[in-house]
Amino acid sequence: MVASSMPVRDVEWFGSPAQRARVWANRGANGIDGTIATATGMAAVSDAPVWVLLGDVALVHDSSSLAQLAARGLDVRIVVVDNDGGGIFSFLPQATQVETSRFEQLFGTPHGTDLVALATAHGLPASSVATTAELVAAVGRPGPWLVRVPSERAANVGHHRALNDAVVAALDGAITQG
Repeated sequence: MVASSMPVRDVEWFGSPAQRARVWANRGANGIDGTIATATGMAAVSDAPVWVLLGDVALVHDSSSLAQLAARGLDVRIVVVDNDGGGIFSFLPQATQVETSRFEQLFGTPHGTDLVALATAHGLPASSVATTAELVAAVGRPGPWLVRVPSERAANVGHHRALNDAVVAALDGAITQG
């Protein structure tokens, strides 16, 4: 299960097509509506674990579903990318054309929520990771659980630009040689 906004785009852009995984997504008002509730329903009718990749705003928006997931004890494994707001908007022109505090108020929408505390308050085991090794270790156990992956919006934009630049350079090289 992949929430809309940056998670679904990152899976589309950078996910391996060789992997034989089913990818599901909601398409509500903004696509973030009920992501955890949907994953809980999927897990209730499946014998396989259900993985969820979502951003912090989608998690906060559907946080009441954490209690239902915890109560049911289903094997749902939530990975939340926490950039304290709507990271996708940092990719748009207004990110550099609007004064920073105004941009944050209108587009960044930082919430300041401690997502690990939010999950545990709803009875769901949760942790935060800082390294790839910690993430790999955290996701290797059965759910239900939530793992918070901190992210910085400006750095995320920079990483995407670097990857896109590398692809363009590789394609330019292939075209000029071919």
